[in-house]
Amino acid sequence: MNDLKFALRQLRKSPGFTALAVITLALGIGVNSAIFALINGVVLHSTIPLRPEEVVNVFTVRQNASHDYRQFSHTEYRELRENSGDIFADVATLEFAVAGIGQDQNMRRSFAFLTSENFFSLMGVRPVIGRFYNAEECRPNANVPVVVASYPFWKRMGGRRDFVGSKLQINGRAYTVIGITPDGFSGVSALVAPDIWLPLGVYSQLGSAFSDSETLHDLAQPKNYALNVTARLRPGLKIDVAKSRLPVLGQRLTAVQPSGTEGAREVQIQKPSRFSMSTTPADDGPVTLIGTLLMGMAGAVLIIASLNLANMLLARGTTRAKEIAVRLALGASRWRIVRQLLCEGLLLAICGGVVGLVVSVWFNDLLLHSLARLLGSVNFSLVVNLRPDATVLAATFLFCVLATLLFSLGPALKTSKADLVHDLKQQVGEPTRTGRFNRFFAPRHISVMAQIALSLMLLFSAGLFFRGALKASGLKPGFQPAGDLVTEFDFSLVKKDPVEARRLMFAVAQRAHELPGVQAAALGTMLPYGNFTSTRRVMSAREMMPTDSKAPDPGAGALYTATTPGYFDAIGVKLLRGRDFTQAEAENKNMPRVAIIDDEMAKKLFPNTDAIGQHIRYTQPPKDGSPNDMEVIGVVSSHRHDVQNDTLNRRLFVPLAQGYNGNVYLHVRFATKDRSALIALIPTLRQTLREIDPDLPILSIAPFSDLLEKSVGLWIVRLGAVLFGVFGGIALLLAVVGVYGVKAYAVACRTREIGIRMALGAHRRDVFALIMRQGAMQTALAVAVGLLLSLAAGRVLAQILYEVSPSDPFALLVSTVILAAAALLACFLPARRATRVDPIQALRTE
Repeated sequence: MNDLKFALRQLRKSPGFTALAVITLALGIGVNSAIFALINGVVLHSTIPLRPEEVVNVFTVRQNASHDYRQFSHTEYRELRENSGDIFADVATLEFAVAGIGQDQNMRRSFAFLTSENFFSLMGVRPVIGRFYNAEECRPNANVPVVVASYPFWKRMGGRRDFVGSKLQINGRAYTVIGITPDGFSGVSALVAPDIWLPLGVYSQLGSAFSDSETLHDLAQPKNYALNVTARLRPGLKIDVAKSRLPVLGQRLTAVQPSGTEGAREVQIQKPSRFSMSTTPADDGPVTLIGTLLMGMAGAVLIIASLNLANMLLARGTTRAKEIAVRLALGASRWRIVRQLLCEGLLLAICGGVVGLVVSVWFNDLLLHSLARLLGSVNFSLVVNLRPDATVLAATFLFCVLATLLFSLGPALKTSKADLVHDLKQQVGEPTRTGRFNRFFAPRHISVMAQIALSLMLLFSAGLFFRGALKASGLKPGFQPAGDLVTEFDFSLVKKDPVEARRLMFAVAQRAHELPGVQAAALGTMLPYGNFTSTRRVMSAREMMPTDSKAPDPGAGALYTATTPGYFDAIGVKLLRGRDFTQAEAENKNMPRVAIIDDEMAKKLFPNTDAIGQHIRYTQPPKDGSPNDMEVIGVVSSHRHDVQNDTLNRRLFVPLAQGYNGNVYLHVRFATKDRSALIALIPTLRQTLREIDPDLPILSIAPFSDLLEKSVGLWIVRLGAVLFGVFGGIALLLAVVGVYGVKAYAVACRTREIGIRMALGAHRRDVFALIMRQGAMQTALAVAVGLLLSLAAGRVLAQILYEVSPSDPFALLVSTVILAAAALLACFLPARRATRVDPIQALRTE
């Protein structure tokens, strides 16, 4: 305690040094604390409260060459729940939906989960207030209007205890709130949770977020495949052993299939994904690698900050050499001196850690707000917790201790190893007589060169991500977003049957087309670069489904969109061959089945012939029993759906009547491409649409170019650039400060030497060259080492880079030039100061 009090007094004597040291450490520790909080909240924190290692997602796939995944019917779910006791301790079901919460103009679209009554107990959670729904409320078509609210939604609604028991308007119907889920519970995602949880029995009132069927709303129908299944393994049963028992379950599912169903079923299990909410198996990608890399880069920033501060302490130790010598001469042990200096370092580190913790909270709040804006079209409850908890606080304290050892231990040992006779006689700041080699490789200079090398590595890494972000932003998507004003509707949120909803959709498109300056107007059920996708697998009608499960997959997967005539003109996609849909095909479901595919799909399905006039079919027939044969009437140019190259890009388009979905996008192409002019037209378009029906469920109206900026794929690429850019920027700042500080200190220590040189006839340019030459040589050596580190880092980053070579010469050249120029500038200022030394004044210094 006495050491800490003395350390506090010493630091208070040097407020400038203390402030600079705290800021330096705040940057280093703050970055590490922020990244650790991010990894802890997103990767390390389990989404499943009770024994997460036992919980798996269950999938069903057809045992043939196409390996088509689909969801489960309620009959299949009951079979799994009742007859899988040798594998699963419990089986629950979950489905994703969207719901309109509120009334009239105050209605907002929110994400909702429909679950079986045992889902919460399977996950190991209890309600904070109230209760969860029961088996009777989850019975198919029970339609009991009860709802469980998520904890964040409850807080947004005021957090009152009497909220339980109140009424909540959902899709125009009053539901009774019966309970509140625990804080932080999401069920499936590490990032977001639904606003509300609903019993499976109200499925017919809401339907699925991924379904385009307008007829199958009855869960009791055996061909209504609408449910996702989650299960808990029996205690002690390993997942590999469980997989070996799954073929028996597959046979049981095959036995309960309705007549006319194609192929036998296979059951698969997989650990739940932390980020994907999909009806097919999905992994989290290289999340462990990304987390490791982020912590590694943050650690490099901490090392740079610590080396910077170590140099400051070495300089401070020189000025305190006489003080330390006196204390040693009076009987203080070396360990006592080291302990005292380490206490000063720990005190600095703790102060820096506190400030850094505040910086990390601010940074992570910005990140969460950015994510919330990105997902603003659907209201989620963000459950990822990036605020400091006990784990983050413990990690931050560990970073403080680590920083103390990095920056304080070396200087403390060096300072305490004193030559009493020499130090008691020596004038403070007088240089030690050392050779040129020893001076070049003095500890403080080695520290600076290490900072430069590590900073170059971080700058180069940032350059790679910036190059990737620029390429992603500059991609040509294959359509023309400029000039397109997009309006999103969701007719599933209002009390309108599909026939009335389709009538309004066509009226909306027609009225929008009549507006002045409009070149095209049409509807589509999926938005290019949107956050939600719908896919189908199709094959040539000439092909037959092979019976050999090892045979190549027939056909190809495609992004699926139902449209109205003029859609391709509205989004700016060229019709290469054939024709567009007619109005009759778009309105009448009983018209002959037709389809339009893109050039990539045409090459895949019909490589040696013209696709026009050919027939295709789904590998999985429509669930409602509608015809499965479609004639290809048009081929359009290929266009992207995401910035990622591994994203499915082949396209399949059908008339709106054949692929109805309540969630549609109206594309209105105006003659102008000016963004400000488009924004000015939004009130006119909104008023025109309201004249058709004041209750139209308009969710948003925005220029298509603005919506592209909200693409999740583009956001992720840019987030990487921002994170690594922050690392590189902080490293560059610290390196420049470090170079300047060391060179300025070196010049101050060599004042007498410089005065003698000038007194003996040395010119100012000679003195300038002496300082700059040493700085340039040290910078060159550090850059050489930094280039090797950069190339090694590039190879490690290769898996997560976007369309950039891990040894990109442009990024390498630019980062090298920036760092070298900054380092030489930092050397220039002390060198110029050295030329202004007065020889007479310098020689008078004792």
